Amino acid sequence: MKQLKIARDNYLQELGFEFKSQNSRERNNVFIRNAFMCAGRGLATAKVLGEVWGRNHSTICHATKYHQANTNFSEEYIHYFEVAKKHLRKLPKLTNRKISLRDPIFLTEENRRLEIKVNFLEQENKHLKSLVKFYYNRYGNQD
Repeated sequence: MKQLKIARDNYLQELGFEFKSQNSRERNNVFIRNAFMCAGRGLATAKVLGEVWGRNHSTICHATKYHQANTNFSEEYIHYFEVAKKHLRKLPKLTNRKISLRDPIFLTEENRRLEIKVNFLEQENKHLKSLVKFYYNRYGNQD
C-alpha cells in the first residue's frame, strides 16, 4: 500500500493545484480520485485502493461502474486517467488476482435481475402450457 500512496502523491503533484482536498465532492476532485482508482484496479484490490484514498471498497466499485461514462463525458477525466496510468505503470503488480473493469457488484446485481426474469418466464411458460392443455381438453385438437 505504501507504493500506491507514493504513486498517488506523485500523481497529485503532477496534477498540481487542481486537487484541493481528499474530502471535496467537487467534480474535478472526484474525477481525479476516480481516475486513479480505476487505473489501479488491476494492481490492487478495491479495499486497498480505497484505503489509499481514505475510502472503502464500495467507492472504488462505484468509480469503476461509472468509468466508461466518465471517459465518454469528460476530456479532463481521460487526462487524469492517463496520468494515473503513467504513475501506476511504474509499480509492481500488488496482487495475483485478475480484476476486470467490470464491477463485481454490477455483475451480481445483473445476475440477480436475470434470475428474477428467468423465474418470471418459467412461471409464464407454465401458465401458458396449462392454458393450452385446458383448451385441448375442452375443444380438442383443431389442426
